[in-house]
Amino acid sequence: MPHRNISYRQLFVVLALSCASYGNYLGHDELERRQIDPGALKTAYDYIVVGGGQSGLVIANRLSEDPTSEPSHMLVLVIEYGTFDNNPAQLDPTSGEKYPPGDLFNVTAVPQPGIGNRTGTVYAASVVGGGSTINGMLFERGSAEDYDNWERLGNSGWGFSQLLPYFKKSTKFNTPVDPAVVAFGNITWDPSVYGTDGPIQATYPPWVWPGTKIQLKAFNEVGVPTQFEAAGGKSYNAYWVPNNVNRTNYRSYARSGYYDPVKSRPNLSLLLNYRVNEVLFSKAKHAHSARIQARGTPNGAPTITVGANTEIVLCAGWLHTPQILQRSGIGPKALLTAAGIPIISDLPGVGSNLQDHPPAEIRFSYETDVFPNPTSSAQTNATFAAWVQDEWTQHRSGPLSIPTGNNIGAIPLTTMNPTGYKAIIAKALAQTPAAYLPKTYTAEQLAGFVEQRKILTASYQSPTNGIFEVPFRGSGSTALCLEKPMSRGTVTLQTTDLYAEPIIDFNTNINPVDVDLTISAVRFYRTWMAAPSMQQLSPAEVSPGTNLTTDAELSTWVSTSMGTSTAHSCGTAAMMPQKLGGVVSPELLVYGVTGLSVGDISMIPLIPATHTCATVYAISEKAADLIKARAASGYP
Repeated sequence: MPHRNISYRQLFVVLALSCASYGNYLGHDELERRQIDPGALKTAYDYIVVGGGQSGLVIANRLSEDPTSEPSHMLVLVIEYGTFDNNPAQLDPTSGEKYPPGDLFNVTAVPQPGIGNRTGTVYAASVVGGGSTINGMLFERGSAEDYDNWERLGNSGWGFSQLLPYFKKSTKFNTPVDPAVVAFGNITWDPSVYGTDGPIQATYPPWVWPGTKIQLKAFNEVGVPTQFEAAGGKSYNAYWVPNNVNRTNYRSYARSGYYDPVKSRPNLSLLLNYRVNEVLFSKAKHAHSARIQARGTPNGAPTITVGANTEIVLCAGWLHTPQILQRSGIGPKALLTAAGIPIISDLPGVGSNLQDHPPAEIRFSYETDVFPNPTSSAQTNATFAAWVQDEWTQHRSGPLSIPTGNNIGAIPLTTMNPTGYKAIIAKALAQTPAAYLPKTYTAEQLAGFVEQRKILTASYQSPTNGIFEVPFRGSGSTALCLEKPMSRGTVTLQTTDLYAEPIIDFNTNINPVDVDLTISAVRFYRTWMAAPSMQQLSPAEVSPGTNLTTDAELSTWVSTSMGTSTAHSCGTAAMMPQKLGGVVSPELLVYGVTGLSVGDISMIPLIPATHTCATVYAISEKAADLIKARAASGYP
């Protein structure tokens, strides 16, 4: 295969790629889809999957995957509020930093007192494939401790060792196509922790910014070693992260992996542009049907009721799964009473426990940056800019093959703040539990938070769990992302307009422990920038600014700089014991009813220190197996 040399300080040789044409990919993408007209709906299906996002497509694929086996009659209906995004650009790596408004629900969080009463940005997908259609394509997993913590909350079978087979089942790891780039970046991986034939492909792109190597070395110099492979449960310290793209750098996501290959199955139907209003129950509290309504029609417009013979699976995401539960009579008694909704199951935890990874942007400039670099090279060097475009246009290679990055520092608190972490833990444990939680929390929910706090503070003193994420790709600025917040938010329906978008309150930064953690991250970032290897780049602090040195000054900066979300919202229908405010059991069945389960990101009890895409695939794969096992054993 011929080499194409570039002379930029003899960076490295980029190999030519053999790749499918754009037209061929789109030709596959535009094949006939298995969509149905509402007039063709059957009276009942065996399974109704509410939501055709990431989790919904996984579960629908698995429930319909062998229509010739027993039971042979299983019919699966997926109901999705959104539609397809057929924009070719959404398949390119650069789409990792673009969130088309048409693919999102148009909602905003209420003003957030913890960040100066600014309103919060809400990322909730409204498109086939859900968050996998519009994410940043960073495809890593949390550490083993993240998932073992779920099990410690009373969720047997949900530790890392039990989830690893599902992480593997969902993936196909492709060896990077360019050994020169692998050698230049010293990229390492362990194929044994990935799958070989899963629906979602992952690999490393054919480009590494030179500054990344300097940043990795600087991390090592300040006590952050580089992991050989993180995906096997070691997602802490510094590590390389693959992207969920195929060999030719097209987005690999739930639609392309789980839906498009099986859309012609006769037992799988997808209904687009319909909202699920409520789940309906028998007198015995068994979920038997869903009431649905065409998107864009007003309240009181005609609805359709579709039956479910076996199970209804809620995959409407962190935002709408709890809202559908609440509208259906499952949720906090006081809220349902205020809304005039008959109570089916009094579950105070529905819509609570909202968590995300709030980011705080920290900015440094490199006064003597290496060339090329992601900050200015394409803007200041026309030759390099032309090469970048040619590499992408001709070979789907070069800098444009990187989505949002490939390197993460998941820094333990003991590394970030070795002299102060014990004081932060003591402060957290000394708090009155209700002091910084939503006022709606009941005794059960308070007990659940106390258990969570116990686990969180253990993670704060663990050397094998990241508390802050520091993404890096060769530039001096990044978003410091709080991975294990103490603050908790809510999603609640509007009692005067049940079908309006729910009220979202992240409660970002409301717990002062989160402020202390963020200040620790800022100080550590400064230490990283002061590492010996980093000095060749001449880092200069822009924000917060070297004049801000005290905790009080940095606390003010945090409140003005922190955002609400990195599109990792979760936890609003948490898998925990009911006595701790949980909503679903370890079998993902909703407490107090039968025939209803949750299979999406809302079931996460404690947010893992990772981008959530890979975790959602594993959750959904396991959920599908649990559902099928119920059917095989004779579903009640």
